[in-house]
Amino acid sequence: MLGYDKVGPEYVINEAQAKTVRKIFDMYLAGNGSQKIKKQLEKDGDLTAMGKSLWHYATISHILKNRLYCGELEYRKEYVPDYLEQKRAKNNGELDRIIVEGRHQPIVTKEEFERVQKLIEEKRPQMEQCLKSRGVHSDDLWRRKLRCQCGHAFAKTRWHSKSRDFTTYTYKCYDQTRTGTVPARLKNGLSIEGVCRAPLVQDWKIHTMAQKVLHAVFDDPEGTLREAAAILGLGAAGVGQTEVLRDKSIIEEKLKKEQGRYETLLDMRMNNEIPKEVFSRKQQEVGERIAELEQRMAQYGDVEPATEADVSGKLENLQRLMGQSAMPEDGEFSEEEMDKYVSGVRVYEDRFEWLLNLSPDAGGGLDDAGSPVYFKKITVTPDDERAWFRKHPQWSKSNRYAELEVWIFI
Repeated sequence: MLGYDKVGPEYVINEAQAKTVRKIFDMYLAGNGSQKIKKQLEKDGDLTAMGKSLWHYATISHILKNRLYCGELEYRKEYVPDYLEQKRAKNNGELDRIIVEGRHQPIVTKEEFERVQKLIEEKRPQMEQCLKSRGVHSDDLWRRKLRCQCGHAFAKTRWHSKSRDFTTYTYKCYDQTRTGTVPARLKNGLSIEGVCRAPLVQDWKIHTMAQKVLHAVFDDPEGTLREAAAILGLGAAGVGQTEVLRDKSIIEEKLKKEQGRYETLLDMRMNNEIPKEVFSRKQQEVGERIAELEQRMAQYGDVEPATEADVSGKLENLQRLMGQSAMPEDGEFSEEEMDKYVSGVRVYEDRFEWLLNLSPDAGGGLDDAGSPVYFKKITVTPDDERAWFRKHPQWSKSNRYAELEVWIFI
Protein backbone atom coordinates (compact mmCIF):
# COMPACT_ATOMS: atom_id res chain seq x y z
CA MET A 1 0.00 0.00 0.00
CA LEU A 2 1.63 3.22 -1.18
CA GLY A 3 2.20 5.58 1.74
CA TYR A 4 2.13 2.96 4.47
CA ASP A 5 4.28 0.14 5.78
CA LYS A 6 2.53 -2.82 7.37
CA VAL A 7 4.04 -3.41 10.81
CA GLY A 8 2.25 -6.41 12.24
CA PRO A 9 -1.47 -5.60 12.04
CA GLU A 10 -0.85 -1.85 11.96
CA TYR A 11 -0.40 0.63 9.10
CA VAL A 12 2.55 2.96 9.74
CA ILE A 13 3.11 6.00 7.50
CA ASN A 14 6.05 5.81 5.10
CA GLU A 15 6.90 9.50 4.83
CA ALA A 16 8.71 9.26 1.49
CA GLN A 17 5.74 7.50 -0.12
CA ALA A 18 3.20 9.64 1.72
CA LYS A 19 4.58 12.70 -0.10
CA THR A 20 3.64 11.04 -3.39
CA VAL A 21 0.12 10.30 -2.12
CA ARG A 22 -0.33 13.90 -0.98
CA LYS A 23 0.94 15.13 -4.34
CA ILE A 24 -1.69 13.03 -6.15
CA PHE A 25 -4.53 14.41 -4.00
CA ASP A 26 -3.23 17.99 -4.19
CA MET A 27 -2.87 17.88 -7.97
CA TYR A 28 -6.36 16.44 -8.42
CA LEU A 29 -7.89 19.08 -6.15
CA ALA A 30 -6.02 21.72 -8.17
CA GLY A 31 -7.93 20.61 -11.26
CA ASN A 32 -5.46 18.18 -12.83
CA GLY A 33 -6.71 14.94 -14.36
CA SER A 34 -5.10 11.51 -14.15
CA GLN A 35 -3.13 12.11 -17.35
CA LYS A 36 -1.38 15.23 -16.02
CA ILE A 37 -0.83 13.61 -12.63
CA LYS A 38 0.70 10.55 -14.26
CA LYS A 39 3.06 12.64 -16.40
CA GLN A 40 4.16 14.74 -13.42
CA LEU A 41 4.80 11.71 -11.21
CA GLU A 42 6.93 10.08 -13.88
CA LYS A 43 8.76 13.32 -14.63
CA ASP A 44 9.55 13.83 -10.93
CA GLY A 45 10.73 10.24 -10.57
CA ASP A 46 8.09 9.29 -8.00
CA LEU A 47 7.78 5.53 -7.60
CA THR A 48 4.75 3.28 -7.20
CA ALA A 49 4.30 0.97 -4.22
CA MET A 50 6.13 -1.70 -6.25
CA GLY A 51 9.07 0.62 -6.85
CA LYS A 52 8.20 1.19 -10.52
CA SER A 53 8.70 4.50 -12.30
CA LEU A 54 5.86 3.74 -14.73
CA TRP A 55 2.44 4.83 -13.47
CA HIS A 56 -0.96 3.63 -14.68
CA TYR A 57 -4.19 5.59 -14.63
CA ALA A 58 -5.86 2.79 -12.68
CA THR A 59 -3.25 3.10 -9.92
CA ILE A 60 -3.90 6.83 -9.55
CA SER A 61 -7.66 6.28 -9.60
CA HIS A 62 -7.38 3.60 -6.91
CA ILE A 63 -5.38 5.92 -4.66
CA LEU A 64 -7.87 8.76 -5.07
CA LYS A 65 -10.78 6.48 -4.11
CA ASN A 66 -9.12 4.63 -1.23
CA ARG A 67 -10.55 5.67 2.14
CA LEU A 68 -7.51 4.31 3.92
CA TYR A 69 -5.75 7.59 3.17
CA CYS A 70 -8.24 9.63 5.19
CA GLY A 71 -8.02 7.32 8.21
CA GLU A 72 -10.97 5.04 7.45
CA LEU A 73 -11.33 1.36 6.59
CA GLU A 74 -13.90 0.19 4.06
CA TYR A 75 -15.34 -3.31 4.11
CA ARG A 76 -17.61 -5.31 1.83
CA LYS A 77 -16.01 -4.02 -1.38
CA GLU A 78 -16.71 -7.49 -2.75
CA TYR A 79 -19.41 -10.02 -2.02
CA VAL A 80 -20.45 -13.56 -2.98
CA PRO A 81 -23.65 -13.49 -5.10
CA ASP A 82 -24.04 -17.28 -5.13
CA TYR A 83 -22.89 -19.20 -2.06
CA LEU A 84 -22.98 -22.46 -4.02
CA GLU A 85 -20.44 -21.22 -6.58
CA GLN A 86 -18.47 -19.16 -4.02
CA LYS A 87 -17.29 -16.69 -6.67
CA ARG A 88 -16.57 -13.17 -5.46
CA ALA A 89 -17.89 -10.15 -7.36
CA LYS A 90 -17.33 -6.42 -7.04
CA ASN A 91 -19.95 -4.72 -4.89
CA ASN A 92 -21.43 -2.03 -7.14
CA GLY A 93 -24.21 -1.10 -4.75
CA GLU A 94 -25.81 -4.52 -4.37
CA LEU A 95 -24.93 -4.39 -0.66
CA ASP A 96 -24.21 -1.48 1.67
CA ARG A 97 -20.51 -1.02 2.25
CA ILE A 98 -19.24 -0.74 5.81
CA ILE A 99 -16.94 2.15 6.73
CA VAL A 100 -15.22 2.31 10.12
CA GLU A 101 -12.57 4.49 11.71
CA GLY A 102 -9.09 3.03 11.44
CA ARG A 103 -6.38 3.17 14.09
CA HIS A 104 -3.79 4.41 11.60
CA GLN A 105 -2.73 8.00 10.94
CA PRO A 106 -4.37 9.58 7.87
CA ILE A 107 -2.32 11.07 5.04
CA VAL A 108 -5.07 13.42 3.82
CA THR A 109 -7.96 14.95 5.72
CA LYS A 110 -11.51 13.66 5.42
CA GLU A 111 -12.54 16.99 3.94
CA GLU A 112 -9.93 16.68 1.19
CA PHE A 113 -10.93 13.09 0.49
CA GLU A 114 -14.64 13.94 0.22
CA ARG A 115 -13.89 16.89 -2.07
CA VAL A 116 -11.99 14.51 -4.35
CA GLN A 117 -14.93 12.07 -4.41
CA LYS A 118 -17.29 14.90 -5.31
CA LEU A 119 -15.02 15.98 -8.17
CA ILE A 120 -14.82 12.40 -9.44
CA GLU A 121 -18.61 12.13 -9.52
CA GLU A 122 -18.94 15.49 -11.26
CA LYS A 123 -16.48 14.40 -13.94
CA ARG A 124 -18.03 10.96 -14.47
CA PRO A 125 -20.53 11.98 -17.23
CA GLN A 126 -17.76 13.85 -19.03
CA MET A 127 -15.46 10.83 -18.86
CA GLU A 128 -18.17 8.47 -20.12
CA GLN A 129 -18.87 10.79 -23.05
CA CYS A 130 -15.15 11.04 -23.79
CA LEU A 131 -14.78 7.27 -23.90
CA LYS A 132 -17.85 6.99 -26.11
CA SER A 133 -16.55 9.59 -28.55
CA ARG A 134 -13.14 7.92 -28.91
CA GLY A 135 -14.58 5.45 -31.37
CA VAL A 136 -13.76 2.33 -29.39
CA HIS A 137 -16.15 -0.43 -30.45
CA SER A 138 -16.03 -4.01 -29.21
CA ASP A 139 -17.68 -5.25 -32.41
CA ASP A 140 -15.01 -3.72 -34.63
CA LEU A 141 -13.35 -6.32 -36.88
CA TRP A 142 -9.74 -5.42 -36.18
CA ARG A 143 -10.25 -4.81 -32.48
CA ARG A 144 -11.31 -8.45 -32.35
CA LYS A 145 -8.47 -9.68 -34.54
CA LEU A 146 -5.45 -7.65 -33.39
CA ARG A 147 -3.23 -8.75 -30.52
CA CYS A 148 -0.05 -7.04 -29.37
CA GLN A 149 3.31 -8.70 -28.81
CA CYS A 150 2.86 -7.85 -25.12
CA GLY A 151 -0.43 -9.76 -24.98
CA HIS A 152 -2.86 -6.83 -24.89
CA ALA A 153 -5.71 -6.17 -27.27
CA PHE A 154 -5.85 -2.97 -29.33
CA ALA A 155 -7.91 0.16 -28.81
CA LYS A 156 -9.45 1.91 -31.80
CA THR A 157 -9.32 5.71 -31.91
CA ARG A 158 -10.07 8.39 -34.48
CA TRP A 159 -7.04 9.29 -36.55
CA HIS A 160 -8.26 11.74 -39.18
CA SER A 161 -11.53 12.98 -40.64
CA LYS A 162 -11.29 13.82 -44.32
CA SER A 163 -14.92 14.81 -44.45
CA ARG A 164 -18.01 14.71 -42.30
CA ASP A 165 -18.96 11.39 -43.84
CA PHE A 166 -15.67 9.52 -43.58
CA THR A 167 -13.22 9.02 -40.73
CA THR A 168 -10.07 6.93 -40.62
CA TYR A 169 -8.87 5.24 -37.46
CA THR A 170 -5.73 3.98 -35.83
CA TYR A 171 -5.23 1.04 -33.49
CA LYS A 172 -3.03 1.29 -30.41
CA CYS A 173 -1.97 -1.35 -27.90
CA TYR A 174 -4.13 -0.95 -24.79
CA ASP A 175 -1.01 -0.88 -22.64
CA GLN A 176 0.17 2.20 -24.55
CA THR A 177 -3.13 3.96 -23.90
CA ARG A 178 -2.15 3.85 -20.22
CA THR A 179 1.60 4.40 -20.46
CA GLY A 180 1.94 6.44 -23.64
CA THR A 181 3.99 5.47 -26.68
CA VAL A 182 7.79 5.38 -26.68
CA PRO A 183 8.13 8.54 -28.87
CA ALA A 184 5.66 10.45 -26.68
CA ARG A 185 7.48 9.48 -23.48
CA LEU A 186 10.88 10.37 -24.92
CA LYS A 187 9.51 13.73 -26.02
CA ASN A 188 8.38 14.41 -22.45
CA GLY A 189 11.65 13.23 -20.94
CA LEU A 190 10.09 10.14 -19.34
CA SER A 191 11.55 6.69 -18.83
CA ILE A 192 10.68 4.09 -21.47
CA GLU A 193 11.53 1.12 -19.27
CA GLY A 194 8.82 -1.52 -19.59
CA VAL A 195 6.87 0.42 -22.23
CA CYS A 196 5.39 -1.61 -25.08
CA ARG A 197 7.14 -0.83 -28.37
CA ALA A 198 4.51 -2.15 -30.76
CA PRO A 199 3.70 0.37 -33.52
CA LEU A 200 0.45 2.21 -34.00
CA VAL A 201 -1.47 0.58 -36.83
CA GLN A 202 -3.58 2.74 -39.13
CA ASP A 203 -6.67 1.06 -40.55
CA TRP A 204 -5.48 1.56 -44.14
CA LYS A 205 -2.33 -0.43 -43.35
CA ILE A 206 -4.39 -3.34 -42.05
CA HIS A 207 -6.64 -3.30 -45.12
CA THR A 208 -3.62 -3.16 -47.44
CA MET A 209 -2.00 -6.09 -45.64
CA ALA A 210 -5.25 -8.07 -45.61
CA GLN A 211 -5.66 -7.78 -49.38
CA LYS A 212 -2.08 -8.87 -50.06
CA VAL A 213 -2.21 -11.75 -47.56
CA LEU A 214 -5.45 -13.17 -48.94
CA HIS A 215 -4.33 -12.74 -52.55
CA ALA A 216 -1.07 -14.52 -51.70
CA VAL A 217 -3.13 -17.49 -50.55
CA PHE A 218 -6.13 -17.55 -52.90
CA ASP A 219 -4.73 -16.29 -56.23
CA ASP A 220 -3.18 -19.67 -56.99
CA PRO A 221 -5.01 -22.41 -55.04
CA GLU A 222 -3.00 -25.26 -56.54
CA GLY A 223 0.28 -23.49 -55.85
CA THR A 224 -0.81 -22.76 -52.28
CA LEU A 225 -1.68 -26.42 -51.71
CA ARG A 226 1.65 -27.62 -53.14
CA GLU A 227 3.58 -25.16 -51.01
CA ALA A 228 1.60 -26.01 -47.88
CA ALA A 229 1.98 -29.74 -48.48
CA ALA A 230 5.73 -29.35 -48.83
CA ILE A 231 6.01 -27.24 -45.69
CA LEU A 232 3.75 -29.45 -43.61
CA GLY A 233 5.45 -32.56 -44.94
CA LEU A 234 8.87 -31.29 -43.90
CA GLY A 235 7.46 -30.41 -40.51
CA ALA A 236 6.10 -33.92 -40.03
CA ALA A 237 9.48 -35.39 -40.85
CA GLY A 238 11.02 -33.29 -38.10
CA VAL A 239 12.91 -30.99 -40.48
CA GLY A 240 12.70 -27.19 -40.25
CA GLN A 241 9.71 -25.92 -42.25
CA THR A 242 11.57 -23.01 -43.81
CA GLU A 243 14.65 -20.92 -43.36
CA VAL A 244 12.79 -19.33 -40.44
CA LEU A 245 12.66 -22.60 -38.54
CA ARG A 246 16.26 -23.39 -39.45
CA ASP A 247 17.39 -20.04 -38.09
CA LYS A 248 15.36 -20.58 -34.94
CA SER A 249 16.91 -24.01 -34.44
CA ILE A 250 20.44 -22.63 -34.80
CA ILE A 251 19.78 -19.84 -32.31
CA GLU A 252 18.14 -22.29 -29.91
CA GLU A 253 21.23 -24.52 -30.02
CA LYS A 254 23.54 -21.57 -29.39
CA LEU A 255 21.37 -20.52 -26.46
CA LYS A 256 21.59 -23.98 -24.89
CA LYS A 257 25.38 -23.92 -25.18
CA GLU A 258 25.66 -20.50 -23.55
CA GLN A 259 23.33 -21.58 -20.75
CA GLY A 260 25.54 -24.63 -20.26
CA ARG A 261 28.60 -22.38 -20.05
CA TYR A 262 26.84 -20.27 -17.45
CA GLU A 263 26.08 -23.33 -15.31
CA THR A 264 29.69 -24.48 -15.65
CA LEU A 265 30.93 -21.07 -14.51
CA LEU A 266 28.73 -21.25 -11.42
CA ASP A 267 30.03 -24.73 -10.57
CA MET A 268 33.64 -23.65 -11.05
CA ARG A 269 33.18 -20.63 -8.82
CA MET A 270 31.44 -22.65 -6.11
CA ASN A 271 34.38 -25.09 -6.16
CA ASN A 272 36.89 -22.20 -6.03
CA GLU A 273 38.35 -23.25 -9.37
CA ILE A 274 38.38 -19.67 -10.70
CA PRO A 275 38.95 -16.37 -8.85
CA LYS A 276 36.08 -13.99 -8.21
CA GLU A 277 37.35 -11.37 -10.68
CA VAL A 278 37.54 -13.85 -13.55
CA PHE A 279 34.12 -15.26 -12.66
CA SER A 280 32.53 -11.80 -12.64
CA ARG A 281 33.99 -10.93 -16.03
CA LYS A 282 33.03 -14.24 -17.63
CA GLN A 283 29.59 -14.16 -16.03
CA GLN A 284 28.90 -10.76 -17.56
CA GLU A 285 30.12 -11.85 -21.01
CA VAL A 286 28.05 -15.04 -21.04
CA GLY A 287 25.04 -13.25 -19.54
CA GLU A 288 25.10 -10.66 -22.32
CA ARG A 289 25.26 -13.37 -24.99
CA ILE A 290 22.35 -15.23 -23.38
CA ALA A 291 20.26 -12.04 -23.23
CA GLU A 292 20.96 -11.33 -26.91
CA LEU A 293 20.04 -14.88 -27.97
CA GLU A 294 16.88 -14.87 -25.85
CA GLN A 295 15.83 -11.62 -27.50
CA ARG A 296 16.41 -13.13 -30.95
CA MET A 297 14.46 -16.25 -29.97
CA ALA A 298 11.53 -14.14 -28.82
CA GLN A 299 11.24 -12.69 -32.33
CA TYR A 300 10.20 -16.08 -33.69
CA GLY A 301 7.03 -16.11 -31.59
CA ASP A 302 5.08 -19.36 -31.85
CA VAL A 303 6.87 -20.80 -34.89
CA GLU A 304 7.09 -24.55 -34.31
CA PRO A 305 7.54 -27.66 -36.50
CA ALA A 306 4.30 -29.28 -37.56
CA THR A 307 3.20 -32.49 -35.85
CA GLU A 308 1.50 -35.40 -37.59
CA ALA A 309 -1.87 -34.17 -36.31
CA ASP A 310 -1.12 -30.68 -37.62
CA VAL A 311 -0.27 -32.06 -41.04
CA SER A 312 -3.37 -34.16 -41.56
CA GLY A 313 -5.81 -31.66 -40.09
CA LYS A 314 -4.39 -28.45 -41.55
CA LEU A 315 -3.79 -29.82 -45.03
CA GLU A 316 -7.27 -31.32 -45.18
CA ASN A 317 -8.85 -28.05 -44.03
CA LEU A 318 -6.75 -26.06 -46.49
CA GLN A 319 -7.81 -28.31 -49.38
CA ARG A 320 -11.44 -27.87 -48.42
CA LEU A 321 -10.99 -24.11 -48.10
CA MET A 322 -9.32 -23.81 -51.52
CA GLY A 323 -12.16 -25.78 -53.08
CA GLN A 324 -14.92 -23.72 -51.50
CA SER A 325 -13.48 -20.22 -51.84
CA ALA A 326 -13.81 -18.07 -54.93
CA MET A 327 -11.91 -14.93 -55.80
CA PRO A 328 -14.01 -11.76 -55.49
CA GLU A 329 -15.21 -10.42 -58.85
CA ASP A 330 -13.66 -6.99 -58.35
CA GLY A 331 -10.44 -8.52 -57.04
CA GLU A 332 -10.90 -7.07 -53.56
CA PHE A 333 -11.82 -9.08 -50.49
CA SER A 334 -14.66 -7.63 -48.44
CA GLU A 335 -14.55 -7.04 -44.71
CA GLU A 336 -16.87 -10.01 -44.29
CA GLU A 337 -14.38 -12.23 -46.14
CA MET A 338 -11.48 -10.85 -44.09
CA ASP A 339 -13.40 -11.74 -40.95
CA LYS A 340 -14.06 -15.20 -42.33
CA TYR A 341 -10.55 -16.12 -43.45
CA VAL A 342 -8.40 -14.41 -40.80
CA SER A 343 -8.24 -15.79 -37.25
CA GLY A 344 -6.09 -12.98 -35.95
CA VAL A 345 -3.11 -10.68 -36.39
CA ARG A 346 -0.23 -10.53 -33.93
CA VAL A 347 1.55 -7.15 -33.99
CA TYR A 348 5.29 -7.09 -33.27
CA GLU A 349 7.74 -4.23 -33.31
CA ASP A 350 9.24 -5.40 -36.61
CA ARG A 351 6.54 -7.53 -38.27
CA PHE A 352 2.91 -8.63 -38.44
CA GLU A 353 1.90 -12.27 -38.06
CA TRP A 354 -1.34 -13.17 -39.85
CA LEU A 355 -3.00 -16.43 -38.83
CA LEU A 356 -5.42 -17.84 -41.40
CA ASN A 357 -8.64 -19.50 -40.38
CA LEU A 358 -8.67 -22.83 -42.22
CA SER A 359 -12.12 -23.72 -40.87
CA PRO A 360 -14.12 -20.50 -41.31
CA ASP A 361 -17.44 -22.25 -40.76
CA ALA A 362 -16.32 -23.19 -37.25
CA GLY A 363 -15.45 -19.60 -36.36
CA GLY A 364 -12.75 -19.12 -33.75
CA GLY A 365 -10.27 -16.35 -33.11
CA LEU A 366 -6.59 -15.95 -32.45
CA ASP A 367 -6.77 -17.58 -29.03
CA ASP A 368 -8.68 -20.61 -30.39
CA ALA A 369 -6.42 -21.35 -33.35
CA GLY A 370 -4.31 -24.09 -31.78
CA SER A 371 -0.67 -24.49 -32.84
CA PRO A 372 0.08 -22.18 -35.78
CA VAL A 373 2.43 -23.38 -38.51
CA TYR A 374 4.59 -20.90 -40.40
CA PHE A 375 3.59 -20.80 -44.08
CA LYS A 376 5.35 -17.94 -45.87
CA LYS A 377 6.67 -14.41 -45.58
CA ILE A 378 5.55 -11.54 -47.81
CA THR A 379 6.34 -7.84 -47.93
CA VAL A 380 3.81 -5.05 -48.31
CA THR A 381 5.62 -2.32 -50.22
CA PRO A 382 5.00 1.44 -50.46
CA ASP A 383 3.78 0.79 -54.02
CA ASP A 384 1.14 -1.59 -52.62
CA GLU A 385 0.03 1.11 -50.21
CA ARG A 386 -0.13 3.81 -52.88
CA ALA A 387 -2.14 1.48 -55.13
CA TRP A 388 -4.60 0.88 -52.31
CA PHE A 389 -5.12 4.62 -51.84
CA ARG A 390 -5.71 5.10 -55.56
CA LYS A 391 -8.56 2.60 -55.35
CA HIS A 392 -9.94 4.22 -52.19
CA PRO A 393 -9.73 8.01 -52.62
CA GLN A 394 -12.16 8.59 -49.76
CA TRP A 395 -9.50 7.54 -47.24
CA SER A 396 -7.10 10.06 -45.78
CA LYS A 397 -3.77 9.57 -47.51
CA SER A 398 -0.49 9.17 -45.69
CA ASN A 399 2.95 10.34 -46.71
CA ARG A 400 4.56 7.81 -44.39
CA TYR A 401 4.72 4.77 -46.60
CA ALA A 402 7.01 2.00 -45.42
CA GLU A 403 7.66 -1.66 -46.08
CA LEU A 404 5.72 -3.98 -43.79
CA GLU A 405 7.01 -7.47 -43.12
CA VAL A 406 4.19 -10.00 -42.90
CA TRP A 407 4.44 -13.62 -41.78
CA ILE A 408 1.54 -15.87 -42.74
CA PHE A 409 0.61 -18.81 -40.52
CA ILE A 410 -1.85 -21.64 -41.09
